[in-house]
Amino acid sequence: PHGHGDVHYLLLKAGLIDRWLNQGKSHVIFFQDNNPLYLDAVPAALGVSIANNWACNFLTVPRRAKEAAGAITLLTHTSGQTMTCNVEYNQLDPLLRANGQTEGDTNLEDGFSPFPGNMNEAIFELNSYSETLHATGGHITKFINPKYTDSSRTKFKSPCRLECMMQD
Repeated sequence: PHGHGDVHYLLLKAGLIDRWLNQGKSHVIFFQDNNPLYLDAVPAALGVSIANNWACNFLTVPRRAKEAAGAITLLTHTSGQTMTCNVEYNQLDPLLRANGQTEGDTNLEDGFSPFPGNMNEAIFELNSYSETLHATGGHITKFINPKYTDSSRTKFKSPCRLECMMQD
């Protein structure tokens, strides 16, 4: 399989999003079973999402710089357009350095990175989510995420594969 990003295509193909909208549901919550402790935060996060009329909300945790966890970031294009999204841990430091932050991903005075850790838990408002799914056909961009044995980047730790992510 490509990865958990295929869930969007499958939900669209099965007609579940339209069914949920017709049933009057307003939000969908995506979660992974690798960290059940976050479940206590979901009702509050859903309430905040509704109160602020957010199309998307990510649950995050404090993250130390260069920690092997994706980071939720606010990216700004040269046109001024912004996007809040996950940036994978192995891409964050190079992205920051390539865009003028010579120190890269560093901790603040509190000992944590300014980029919180992605817990792979997301809340989507169904109308916005449905519009996006129908516009994209539910397809998520695939990528190859090589894992190297060391910083020489000459030997793979494991075979590379095509992936896509739920939070993308």
